[in-house]
Amino acid sequence: MPTQINIKIEHALFGIQGKTIDVTAAAQEALEGDDLTISVKRLGIEDPAPGETKFFAVSAKIKIDDNDPYDFHYIGKDYETIDFVV
Repeated sequence: MPTQINIKIEHALFGIQGKTIDVTAAAQEALEGDDLTISVKRLGIEDPAPGETKFFAVSAKIKIDDNDPYDFHYIGKDYETIDFVV
């Protein structure tokens, strides 16, 4: 069982092609404390394309204990939750 997990969000985007917003800072803030999940609903951001299904893309570095960090990339629908489960 890991004792320390560090997740650094490098980039996070939300929207549709041609209408995206950078949500990197909001995604990183959502991971404060012991929470290892991110969802667009929790970010509290304005919808860039009301009525359309948007994508939520995240690129991160994850470091577990003293191991080297590894890359994490995820592109999902706006209603999905990203779980950083170890």
